[in-house]
Amino acid sequence: MTETRWHPTVTALVPTYNGAAFIGRTLESLARQTWPSLEILIGDDCSTDDTLAIVNDFAAHHPNVRVVERDANLGWLRNSNDLMAHAGGELLFFAFHDDVLAPTYVETLVSALRDHPRAVLAFSDMDVYEVDGARSRCTFEELEGTTSSLERGFVMVRRPTNWWVPNRGLFRASAFRDVGGIHPNDQGEYSADWTWLLHLAIIGEFVRVPESLCEKYYKPGSISKQWPHDPVQIAALQRAGVAEIRGSNLDPLRKAVLMAPLRLGPRLPGPVKRIAKRLTTRRRY
Repeated sequence: MTETRWHPTVTALVPTYNGAAFIGRTLESLARQTWPSLEILIGDDCSTDDTLAIVNDFAAHHPNVRVVERDANLGWLRNSNDLMAHAGGELLFFAFHDDVLAPTYVETLVSALRDHPRAVLAFSDMDVYEVDGARSRCTFEELEGTTSSLERGFVMVRRPTNWWVPNRGLFRASAFRDVGGIHPNDQGEYSADWTWLLHLAIIGEFVRVPESLCEKYYKPGSISKQWPHDPVQIAALQRAGVAEIRGSNLDPLRKAVLMAPLRLGPRLPGPVKRIAKRLTTRRRY
């Protein structure tokens, strides 16, 4: 089969909890997708509002929708991992219940991955709406031009501005199996999508589509608005990053060099800097 004939099934992963007030427009944006081979997999995490009734009604009118009802509240991380494990698509993406996608979102990102077979993830720019209605365009350009695992890893360990934007991208199901899912840190779920993206960047390239195909709407109860960004949480996240690198497919020397900023801080000793420079310029893979 040639790459031009590649026509993968894509699974939209919708982990939701108490999203009755706004999940309807997320689901409608999925129903309007121009990509024909789309599976929509919804995991309702024991919502206490009308979310389950809304998604069940949506599923009743769309044969490509499956709804998973949880017996107990799993939290967004375990809910998301279970959806990924049970997805039928060759490509997957998260459609969080406060996001709205352009009709060509899936089609455009499938084309990006088709054109870049070494990439594990394709993503677009985003328009973000704050709780007060203020809008901003969020882009993530820092990985452009990086061609080695170590280079991409060094970008992601810094957690640069808007590092989270690629999490609204389309990724290969094989990458999920390689990484093993989204892992918590020893303080819980704080910024667990960062360690997920860090590991994905190590195993393959990211492709940015420079147009806004996704709108994110923050709500007063949005999880990321409630996280305490304190030193305890940051330290736990750094330890989780070290564990993610250790579990990657990098060789021992590259693992040690990439873990150094998380263990020693951004001001690396001279010898470590020289080794890092040599490894990122001598060989790309």
